[in-house]
Amino acid sequence: MAGFLSRFATQHKVQDLLNEQASFLVRSARTLADMVAAGTTQRVELNRALHQIENDADACNHLVLQEIGSRFILPYDRGDLIELTGQIDTCVDLIDEAGNNLVLYKIGEVHEQLFEMADIIIQCAEHAITAVGKLKKIEPSIRTEWLEINNLENRADQIYRELIIDLFESDCSGKEILARKITLDSYEAAVDSFETLASRIELLTLKES
Repeated sequence: MAGFLSRFATQHKVQDLLNEQASFLVRSARTLADMVAAGTTQRVELNRALHQIENDADACNHLVLQEIGSRFILPYDRGDLIELTGQIDTCVDLIDEAGNNLVLYKIGEVHEQLFEMADIIIQCAEHAITAVGKLKKIEPSIRTEWLEINNLENRADQIYRELIIDLFESDCSGKEILARKITLDSYEAAVDSFETLASRIELLTLKES
């Protein structure tokens, strides 16, 4: 009997691991915002730091998957948890990519609205980590978190469209336009990934409430 029961993981342990994994969302988002505000030289250093955060997040993701894969986690469905942890990992990956593009394409001075985009990513990360923390007891207020993420994503879409219009109306060379568009696309993708994460959290909550 003890051997059978050992296959059931405590909800607290899984929740702690999920909270730890979600913490990398905020850490990576804040580092990305620092990169936007930094000069070219400092961006390279911050990019290394962002890569390390992404590597640490990957390691944490593997720990969560090992725990989920080897045990039953009541009351959650294993597949839902795997999708949730996978999406958290995707969010961090895309934040890392957005930061890397600033360095890779040697982006110099950035439009002031990119600062707002970076701040939106931070806000999405903060709402996401709060939502993950509320999964422990499926608190009713968790709904506020995914709704806020959806609102932020809508604002980011508007900023993205405005930035693209400004970019193609600018005097930048074709090469620079391409580099900046790729970079803008990566910021948009990072925000979109949080909307997907919010949907994962919403689905898990509705199933277990």
